Amino acid sequence: MLFISGIQFSNAQNRKVIPPSEDYKKHLNAAKSHNLDLVKDKKHLNKLISRGKLVPVKQRGYGWRVADLTHSHSYLVPKGQQVLRDIAREFVKETGQNFFVVTSLTRTLHDQNRLRGVNGNASSNDSAHNYGASFDISYVRFNHKLGPNKKLDQELKKILTGFQNSGRIYFVKERLSSCYHIVVR
Repeated sequence: MLFISGIQFSNAQNRKVIPPSEDYKKHLNAAKSHNLDLVKDKKHLNKLISRGKLVPVKQRGYGWRVADLTHSHSYLVPKGQQVLRDIAREFVKETGQNFFVVTSLTRTLHDQNRLRGVNGNASSNDSAHNYGASFDISYVRFNHKLGPNKKLDQELKKILTGFQNSGRIYFVKERLSSCYHIVVR
């Protein structure tokens, strides 16, 4: 490892590893609190699914749709599945028959490494997605329409803020990926 100005460079993988912020550590610790091992690969993922440690997230649910996933799998820890349902239910209650789009869920380490090549937000460290306790919701994709919808985005952010204030989640707005990154507490 080579260190330059607090940034760590890994010779083995030719990528810079940025030391995690305090918020990042807080989010990662929340993800780890669900007592699920870091999901290493597809075989490990399937083992966790068969043991009921990860549960499926349906493609279509009341208030949400899951996008075509290329770097994650449609599973969450049971509490995560419930939180997603509760956020979606509140979203429909506040906005009428609208839905948001979930763009990422559980990732294996392999998925995370592949994602780094195409997404600048993809962490160089372990991700909360690697523990089945995180999902992303697009803030520019509502009701099968791609593009900003200020009203629906504001309602979604208000709902997420309420969930965060009640201690159920942490969330951050990712500008590069146009999504809210949500970690279940």
